[in-house]
Amino acid sequence: MIKQHRTIGTLLNQVMAAGFTLRHVEDWGPSAGQVAAMPELAEERERPMLLLVAAQR
Repeated sequence: MIKQHRTIGTLLNQVMAAGFTLRHVEDWGPSAGQVAAMPELAEERERPMLLLVAAQR
């Protein structure tokens, strides 16, 4: 597998160029309670683990 890194802007612009309308964008990460239970997750609040995007054509 070859990894290809793209910026968030590049990815979202490609989605819109393909005819989709962005409906919602959320940087998902662990809650404060999850970080309290597992302190090693604190780093994930600085750089979210997931980017959730809702788009509609």
